Amino acid sequence: PFVRVRGAMLHLPGKDKMSIQNCNDGSEVAVLDRKLVAMTPTYDVYRGGGGSKLGWIEKTAISLTDCFDVYMEGGGGGVGPFKAPPAFRLEGDFLDRTFVMKNAKGEVVAKVAKDGWIQFDSFNHYQVQVAAGMDAVLVIACLCAIDEEFDEEHKKEAEKKKKEAEGGGWFS
Repeated sequence: PFVRVRGAMLHLPGKDKMSIQNCNDGSEVAVLDRKLVAMTPTYDVYRGGGGSKLGWIEKTAISLTDCFDVYMEGGGGGVGPFKAPPAFRLEGDFLDRTFVMKNAKGEVVAKVAKDGWIQFDSFNHYQVQVAAGMDAVLVIACLCAIDEEFDEEHKKEAEKKKKEAEGGGWFS
């Protein structure tokens, strides 16, 4: 494993931080900080150890399917329709944690898939493929934000499937 994630988003002021740590030496490589006041779920991404802000991840407000946009710090400001285009877009099946990250040209720069072999309620395993030259820490930070965002939704879906498998469907 490359990194270990510590912390959880509690949706309380000052408590919505998640630390991404190097498995080898325990050093912090990135920090996710959820914005409490935002139109859509938004996470700031910082380099570890109190480093500079890399950018932010936000769920797309208007879209036919769930998408997340990644904006890089210094990539131009703006608000609403005047906002600069995102540097990256995350698309795919977020409930099953299988998605791709594309750059502004539409090229796939990373693929993420939940590892189905080893799963526990308290932690998850993922396979992450990153293109040469792409920031792996940024990709993992995006994965953590999406995992946190869809964790509750995924639990509800899993419970529903379990009930249906046990015969607890609509007509039982």
